Amino acid sequence: MKQAENKRAEQIRTISRERLEAFVLEHAERDEDFALWLDTRFAVSVADEASTLLDPVPFRRRAEALFSESGSVRHRHGWDKSAAIDEAALEQLIDEAEPFLAEGRAADALAILKPVASGLTAYWPENADWDETLHEFFPRLDKLIAQAALMDEISAEERDDLADELTGWQGELAEFGADDAFSTAIAACMQGWDEPGLRATPAGLGQSWPPGGGSDPLDDDLTRARLAALEAMGRSEHFLNLSRAAGFHCDHAVKLAQAGRVDEAVALAHVRLKSHGDLLRLAEPVAAVGHFETAIDLGAWGLSRAGLGEGEENWRHRTGRALLARWLRQAAHEAGNRDMMLRAARVAFEESLARDDFRMAEKLATPLDWPKLREMLLAALMAAPYAHERIEILLDEDLVAEAVAGINLDETRFFSSRDQTLARLAERALVGHPDWAIVLACRMADPIMSEGRSSRYERAAQWLGVAARAHKVCGRSDEWLAHLDGLVEQHRRKHKLRPLLEALRRTAR
Repeated sequence: MKQAENKRAEQIRTISRERLEAFVLEHAERDEDFALWLDTRFAVSVADEASTLLDPVPFRRRAEALFSESGSVRHRHGWDKSAAIDEAALEQLIDEAEPFLAEGRAADALAILKPVASGLTAYWPENADWDETLHEFFPRLDKLIAQAALMDEISAEERDDLADELTGWQGELAEFGADDAFSTAIAACMQGWDEPGLRATPAGLGQSWPPGGGSDPLDDDLTRARLAALEAMGRSEHFLNLSRAAGFHCDHAVKLAQAGRVDEAVALAHVRLKSHGDLLRLAEPVAAVGHFETAIDLGAWGLSRAGLGEGEENWRHRTGRALLARWLRQAAHEAGNRDMMLRAARVAFEESLARDDFRMAEKLATPLDWPKLREMLLAALMAAPYAHERIEILLDEDLVAEAVAGINLDETRFFSSRDQTLARLAERALVGHPDWAIVLACRMADPIMSEGRSSRYERAAQWLGVAARAHKVCGRSDEWLAHLDGLVEQHRRKHKLRPLLEALRRTAR
């Protein structure tokens, strides 16, 4: 894919501007979706280059098209025939607002976000019952609109008007399961920076926020929006004061690191930061400001800790620790810290049991280090009660007997006949474990045939081919042919299946 992209880029550079313009215009005439996307890109370019306000019209038209049956839609299959949103395109449209927010250009961001929020609100009632993922756009829109509303560029009157719009939308959504869709944004518009005691807190005069010390999820979301607005407006000291008062220790430590106050950030981390995800968030900016060894030490300290409220079986704990270990693995490798790299590589795999982490450990380890590390990784893999990629790793390492032992033939009803890893194992097991391969193959094929799943008959024949080759390996071809004759007779009325079965006679010869 990358090679094709590079070739395309080279070809574009070789043609004239006039021809390139012709290509783009031709495609825009044929593809309305592309034309609408192109209009939004032009609008962003003009706003950036001329330092003018963003034209909201292209974004409104794009949003309308996405939420319209005549726009960029695909159709669900089966029980739901209604049109569904192109969620990737919707996400891309929302992404257009992020750079404007980062630059403090709240009005431009709202020119994108408001038509998306309005369109989603109108679209939601008829599709709420069928939704699986679309609801995930509400929290993101809520957060971004809240951030924009809190920036200085938005006047009090504009915030009032926006609050009215958001309240209206939320009222429409309330009876369809999204009654808090824009709650943070509404609170941001209505409260702004005017809550009693709030203006003193960013100025460093408040000891805690909220003043009573307690907060609920909405308070926390509103504080995050305020911090994001302060960040975008370049008010670092105000950010530090509010994050400290609100107890947002990770945000506070990250900002300290970005400001070059690394010692303070690390000291705070040792006292306040407990989750592996938070420690990773801090280690990255510490390294980015040039304190690479300090960042590695922080990551190593993080791996040594269990994590606050993160039990051994908690998936967030395991994911956070694996991510921290992967970062540390690469950082230690770049720093030439061999022992730390090996330790991090081991932890990354033990937490994830992922094939990619196994292969990365092999790639980074020296030929001298790899045998011992490999033994430890395989021991962790075999001891784990569940590992999604266990069989792939064992086959990669030519440990066929161990892979075979990991498959319980009494539970084949839970296996998929389309599982390529299982098929790969069956082929590899032919020589050393033919009896096992025969049982597995037949149990994969029999339900397909007996239940008459005609669309999968070829898959059943492939599995029976494995059984045929396994019989041949152990010198039992006559037994296989007798079994095959029985199958042909049993399924003689299944005209799509019978020719596939008869073709298997050749496999036994």
